[in-house]
Amino acid sequence: MSALSHFAPVALEDQPVRQFYNSEAAAFHSDIGNYVPRRIEKLIEEAAAGFGKEPFLTTALPNGASATLNFTDVEKHSANLARYLRDELKLEKGAVVAIQSPNCISNVLGMLAVLRAGLVLTNINPLYTAYETRRQLRDAKAVVLITSSLFPDATEEALQSTDVGTVITLSLTDFFSPVKKAAIDFVLQHVTKMGRPLTIANVSMYEALKRGAKHATPVATYASDRDADEDAIYQYSGGTTGVSKGVRLTEAGVVTNVEQFASLSPHMIDAPGQTMLLVLPVYHVFGMFSSIIALRNAAHLVLVPTPKPLSNLKAAFRKFRPNAFPGVSTLFAKLMDEKWFYENPPQLTLTISGAMALSPAVRAEWSSLTGSSVIEGYGMTETTTLISINPPDTRARIGSVGLPLPGTRVSILREDGSLAAPGETGEIAIAGPQVMAGYLGRPETTSAAFHAGWMKTGDVGYLDDDGFLYLVDRLKDMLLVGGFNVFPNEVDAVLAEHPGIAEAAVAGVSDGKMGDTMHAFVVRRDPDLTAAEVQAHCAVCLTGYKRPRAVHFVDELPKSPIGKVVRRELRARVKSEEAR
Repeated sequence: MSALSHFAPVALEDQPVRQFYNSEAAAFHSDIGNYVPRRIEKLIEEAAAGFGKEPFLTTALPNGASATLNFTDVEKHSANLARYLRDELKLEKGAVVAIQSPNCISNVLGMLAVLRAGLVLTNINPLYTAYETRRQLRDAKAVVLITSSLFPDATEEALQSTDVGTVITLSLTDFFSPVKKAAIDFVLQHVTKMGRPLTIANVSMYEALKRGAKHATPVATYASDRDADEDAIYQYSGGTTGVSKGVRLTEAGVVTNVEQFASLSPHMIDAPGQTMLLVLPVYHVFGMFSSIIALRNAAHLVLVPTPKPLSNLKAAFRKFRPNAFPGVSTLFAKLMDEKWFYENPPQLTLTISGAMALSPAVRAEWSSLTGSSVIEGYGMTETTTLISINPPDTRARIGSVGLPLPGTRVSILREDGSLAAPGETGEIAIAGPQVMAGYLGRPETTSAAFHAGWMKTGDVGYLDDDGFLYLVDRLKDMLLVGGFNVFPNEVDAVLAEHPGIAEAAVAGVSDGKMGDTMHAFVVRRDPDLTAAEVQAHCAVCLTGYKRPRAVHFVDELPKSPIGKVVRRELRARVKSEEAR
């Protein structure tokens, strides 16, 4: 399925399709039929030509040490790594290269090299177990693994019974000065006990770059092997079914989604050379998307390997004074609880919020503290990243996830597949150039994800009369309590309003007879808060069937790497307690 094919009108059972566009993007829309996305190769060439000596990629460590490459450096090194993959390893079009690393220069460098080489990229969470890593390597049929030197035991175990023939090792300290590199590597290996030389055959990033430099093939030759609407990335996601699978993304879809965002983000496109602090993991689609935004807008991308503990970010904020900051609601809230952050907040131009609903209270406090405009986006891996954004101006509607991006159409489906009316809740369905080509090796799952040309998101929401989209919940998280549907996000929001609660989330456990019993998991702000007080608060704000029947006080909520609450772990905790 061509990413550009979604620009064509899509009929849904011969019913009229309502389309909502942002007026500022009129030029983008007027030319949408003839739009041809730029390639990654073009983006990096343009950035190097126009901003060659300006900083592009920085690895920022918690102790304040850092290393930086400019746009010319990154263009050269990524070209040489592409040459290594194609000319030295003799990889052919369609070969899959996996990258498994925390945020650092070599991670983004590797991503750009794979895409420039016309190969297929698959990103792997560096915290995966060997079993999880092996599963993805097998499913994606990866033949090369670019991996961090921090986790050698898991890497060696994961490679068993895979097609990986070459391992390239990278380090957080790649491109640091020799003295700094030696000192930091010593601490990592001998003090924190992280990292050691692999016992299996491998090539260091430096050696791969050196070997690639021996070849002179124009990198554009590789990129031309792969059409823009052919598979470029296998991004793994639980998606609408909860089972991790490869989402087939195209280069056209990725670049177009960035252009869709840029057309509505004058804070970035009108001011190249800004600094973006990226703590979201690059292996996640939101972090990867942010990296391409930085490239497209000639921004300085400062990469922090891990935001845990949050004090890891203190040096980067103070040293690099970022203008732009992508993140999620829980990250913003927790940063504002940090004394060092609250007393000396960064003055931001733009905050990009995604992955989960942004709390109105968090949004207001964050904007007041940092002076930042906030663009709240809604999306998913299956739509490359973004579907809609809440405009960062007077049109923004609190509680909404905004207007569909240029060239994107949103409809709400009833259970029978017909179109819902404005204000009517149903499943959100998408058509647009950023929609995935399908799930890797899963034709039946792919077919089930689409209805009459629309991709079903698995999210519940509604459109108002002006076309603003409102997200209610996930279909698979919806609870059935006494015959009534309950959306966990609604209950979460009520719990979060209690002054004694720092964080809270609910999960339902089925008893097999009466439906779901709702359990609330609460992180106290007030150490004296009782379950009875939580229940009383819910009784004031929620009708009977929406109130949690049990309250569990916990030290923290289980979250995904980008801050989403993992409700299945909450459900598992209840079942485990009941079994005991």
